[in-house]
Amino acid sequence: MNVLITLPALINQGGVAGFYQSVLPYLNAGVDCSRPVLLEIGGTKGINKTLYPLLDQLRFLSCISKNKFDIIHINPSLKIKSFLRDGMIIYLAGLKRLPVLVFFHGWDVEFERQVETKLKWFFKKTYLKANGFIVLASDFKKKLRDWGVTAPIYMGTTAVDESILAKFSMPVKTKILQNSKQIKILFFSRIEKEKGIFETIDAFNILLKRGSDVSLSIAGDGSAMESVRSYITKKNVIADRINLLGYVTGREKRTALMSHHIYCLPTYGEGMPTTVLEAMAFGMPVITRPVGGIKDFFVNGEMGFLADEKSPEIIADLIDRLIGDRQKMAKMASYNHFFAKKHFMASVVGKKINDIYMRMIERA
Repeated sequence: MNVLITLPALINQGGVAGFYQSVLPYLNAGVDCSRPVLLEIGGTKGINKTLYPLLDQLRFLSCISKNKFDIIHINPSLKIKSFLRDGMIIYLAGLKRLPVLVFFHGWDVEFERQVETKLKWFFKKTYLKANGFIVLASDFKKKLRDWGVTAPIYMGTTAVDESILAKFSMPVKTKILQNSKQIKILFFSRIEKEKGIFETIDAFNILLKRGSDVSLSIAGDGSAMESVRSYITKKNVIADRINLLGYVTGREKRTALMSHHIYCLPTYGEGMPTTVLEAMAFGMPVITRPVGGIKDFFVNGEMGFLADEKSPEIIADLIDRLIGDRQKMAKMASYNHFFAKKHFMASVVGKKINDIYMRMIERA
């Protein structure tokens, strides 16, 4: 079995590139076939950006003309640039009668409306011809069915890089949870309004005013970072209780996940945020919202709590419930760690994708 995967440059951090950095070692492992061939698309250094899509099509045609592939594995997001570029790649693969697997990693609800109102014709001539789909949320699966997809649609997840858990000890984390005087809250995501960063700061400030012994660390970077700095000053948040970690990776990332007690992400909308899965793997109860793929697996009251509203008061109340019951918090932490190890490790996710490849070959 020979598979061609189109994906962004692997030197990129996070997103689709980060997913495959962790999963690639496990793809095609254990079956009689070689590792997938990778075609990095979406940009060529030194070339005008307007030429990227055309060059990607030409490079794809060159690749499939020189090699024989059993599956073309495309990794789009439901956003205009990726949607059109990868749709054309699917169309070209169809002309060569090559089976196509589409893994939607990102899903923009606003752009979804454009597909339904303006671009349905393009979807029908391209994506509707694919032989299989992977999505990160049941809502996305339902939408594809509404758009006429009859091919198999598989539920997928993002993945936790197993190397990050090296030497992690759940018993040690449990002791930290039970014995630490101050509870350390972690917000770890792109720093954008839609991730709920301002609601998190407000909830944290409410906890401080209630007299809770808590701190907040904000890890990540994004377009709202300067607004966050100004907001913290405006709200008079106690300076030594809030830490702006910036973008963290490697050892710094592992230290942040290891040393904090509660993960908070009151996001407005998601696919399947990897940082939620990483926080679970590192034994943290999670405060988040029932959006995207989160609501498909999250057990409210066992993994943490889901906030039905974005209200800072509600978020603060949910964190308070955790702080007030250390034994319950430790139980959630342990549950999350073992659930993540069973379902979200890169080796597990890689095996699921291998299984999908085999099913597609059998159907061909």
